[in-house]
Amino acid sequence: MQYPTFDFRQWYQTDLDTMEQVERFLLNKQPDGELFYRGMANYEFVCISTFYRYFISSRELIWSDVDVGFNSMVSLPNIDMDEYKSLSFQILDDFYDNLLNLGSKELPFETVAYLAQHYGLPTDLIDFSYDPKVALYFACCEMEGDDCSVYMFDIYARVKEMMDIYESGRVGFLRNPDRTFMNATEREMHAKNMCTTLDRNGLSTVTPIINFDDIKYAQRILNQKGAFIYHRDAVPMDQLMYTASTHTDYQGRRVYKIASALKADILKKLDEEYGINKQFIYPNVELNLNIIETAVQKTKVKFGL
Repeated sequence: MQYPTFDFRQWYQTDLDTMEQVERFLLNKQPDGELFYRGMANYEFVCISTFYRYFISSRELIWSDVDVGFNSMVSLPNIDMDEYKSLSFQILDDFYDNLLNLGSKELPFETVAYLAQHYGLPTDLIDFSYDPKVALYFACCEMEGDDCSVYMFDIYARVKEMMDIYESGRVGFLRNPDRTFMNATEREMHAKNMCTTLDRNGLSTVTPIINFDDIKYAQRILNQKGAFIYHRDAVPMDQLMYTASTHTDYQGRRVYKIASALKADILKKLDEEYGINKQFIYPNVELNLNIIETAVQKTKVKFGL
């Protein structure tokens, strides 16, 4: 099956060929709430969602070259985005109906999507973690013969940029529902809500904010220190991370390419020194695990997943 590639991320690449380099750039880096990390077991993989992979693998699509900025041409499938969007939300809606029928409390749409993503349904969420060690585990736990990668990115960068623009008033006047004009604080909050709320009629790329009260029993998300970008687009998320600027010293924007020969040593160190292993990443202690897994299975059967 053909998937997109994205060579332009090499503008921001750092090669890690020794354990000393891995320790310096990732293992010794403390989570700061600003930068987030995504590990991928094969360096050739790009940042696309599970639903994107499912959609293009289930159809015969025509591919063509697309300019994704700065004269960067990428071969991408020609996707009917209305069909894509409709099916992605149908899967989530069906999963939520199953949860409710099995006794779940009402949940925000963001939480429904988190649970769907973590328990095996295809969604347009892309997983990140605020702990680089968790990302390292995902980079090294499979495909032992392949070089892997860890992406580092400020997933809230777009939110901050939009808030700055709206707060400055450069977008002109905005009205509240009561038709009064928004002040600077209201404009800023409007931008934040627009960029962090999953809405089927909203932006195609948002960074949903996890509500702890809704996932406090979701030990898998908690252990993985999870965060997400929702990206519903024919162009991979790499385009937003790695061609939004040609300045390769952009704060926080980095791809670490890790030599395959280091994978076993990295996993050993993560296990012995940090307690990060398969059992930690995938704990089998969810309070509502049976409800979640049953709801997932019902949705998989309905959509032939």
